[in-house]
Amino acid sequence: MLVISIVIGIVFGLVAAASAFVITWHEYEKHKFTGKRLFKEAFQSAIFTFAVFLILSFIIGFILKHFVINE
Repeated sequence: MLVISIVIGIVFGLVAAASAFVITWHEYEKHKFTGKRLFKEAFQSAIFTFAVFLILSFIIGFILKHFVINE
């Protein structure tokens, strides 16, 4: 169960990270960010989003395995 939740976290984390990158890029372009700084800010938000999705999926998988699903 834990492996499945981590795989789900990776898949949805990548989708969420890509979305966060595109949204941040678009919004920071409006505020006159350019070049390296624009890429850096968008990439940081994408990495943070991926990490949050991965950690949350791990926690949910752990809770489900140990407290909800008794195998």
